[in-house]
Amino acid sequence: MKILKSKKIYILIIVIVIISTIAFSMGYRIPEWDKHRDWIFIPQNKDSFFEIEKTDIEADIVLQIPNSQQDILFVKLGDSIQATLTTEKGRRIREIIKTKDFYIDSLNQRFIFSKEIFKNDTLFEKQYIGVSFSDDYKMERLVPEDFILEETQSEFLKRKNYPQTSNPTDEEKERLDTAYIKEKTKEIDFYRTLYPITKIRSGNETDTEFYADAKGKLYTVGKTKVKSDDIHDMWHSLYLLFPRYNKDVDLKTFERRSFAYEKAEEPTIEGNFIHTQFLEISIRQDETEYYRVKFGDRYFNFKYKNKMMAFPTPVYLPKNNKDTLSYISDGQLYWVYPKANKLR
Repeated sequence: MKILKSKKIYILIIVIVIISTIAFSMGYRIPEWDKHRDWIFIPQNKDSFFEIEKTDIEADIVLQIPNSQQDILFVKLGDSIQATLTTEKGRRIREIIKTKDFYIDSLNQRFIFSKEIFKNDTLFEKQYIGVSFSDDYKMERLVPEDFILEETQSEFLKRKNYPQTSNPTDEEKERLDTAYIKEKTKEIDFYRTLYPITKIRSGNETDTEFYADAKGKLYTVGKTKVKSDDIHDMWHSLYLLFPRYNKDVDLKTFERRSFAYEKAEEPTIEGNFIHTQFLEISIRQDETEYYRVKFGDRYFNFKYKNKMMAFPTPVYLPKNNKDTLSYISDGQLYWVYPKANKLR
C-alpha cells in the first residue's frame, strides 16, 4: 500500500511539474501583493490632499484646434454630435448645440454645424451655421455656392461643343489636351484656393462634403449631366486641376497629442487569464500599474488595473502646485487639483 501511495504521489508531482512547465511557457506568472494599498484608483475621490472632480463634459474624441496650442475640442458622438470647446485646462469656452452634421474649417478657423428649420409637419430646411474658433463667438449663416463639376476631359469638351472622334489620333489627342487646358486655365487658380472642410462622423471617421475658399464661401461638387461615350476616359478633371479634391483629412491630424504619466513603480501581477487569438492560446496578466503626477513639490499618486478599468488618458498635465490635471476616463472629463485650490 505504501509503495502504491508513493507512486501516486510521484505521478501527481510529475503531472504538477508538467502542467506548471506548460503554464509558465505560455506566459503564466506568479501573482504579487499590492505595493501601495493606500493609493487610490481614480476617479475614486479618497485622496486626503487632492480633489477629484467629475465634470459634465463628455467626449469620445479630443481634438486640438488647428493653429492653436491652447484650445481643445471635446466631441461626443452618437445619433447627434455634441462638441464642447475648452481652454487647454478644460475650462469651458462654449458649447455647440447638438447637431447631426459637424465640420471643422481649418482654413477659415471655424466650426460649421447644421440646423434643421421646420416649415411644417413634413418639410424642413437644413441650414449651415459657421462659428469662429475665437472667443468672440462670431456666428454666420452659410449657403453653399453652385457646385463644381466633376467630369472627365471628354465630358468637359463635349459640354463645350468641341468636335471629338471615337478613336482620336495622337495629333487629335494633343489638340484636345491643349484645348482642354486652355479652357480650364481660368478655373485652375480658383481650384487651388479651395480647401476641404472636415466632416466628423461616428466611428471617428471623416468625410469631405464641402470645400471653402479664403473668403469663407462653401462649395460642393456635383457630376456633370453631359455623358461621354468614351469608356476609356476615366480621369476626372478635378483630380488633375484641383490638388485637394477628395483629399479626406485624417482625424489623427487634429487629435490632441498624448501626454504620459510618470511611472512610480513597476506593475504588480494581480492574476492570470487565458488569452485566445485565432488558434493561438496564451496566458496574460491582470496587472496593477502605479503612476504619479507632479504638482510643484508634491505628487498625486494613483494606481490603475489594466483589465478592470478605463485608462485615465491625460489631456493636460499641471505645471505647478496651483495647476490642474485634466484627464478623460470612460468618456468623461475629470479634474484633479489640490483641495486648497478649489476655485483654481
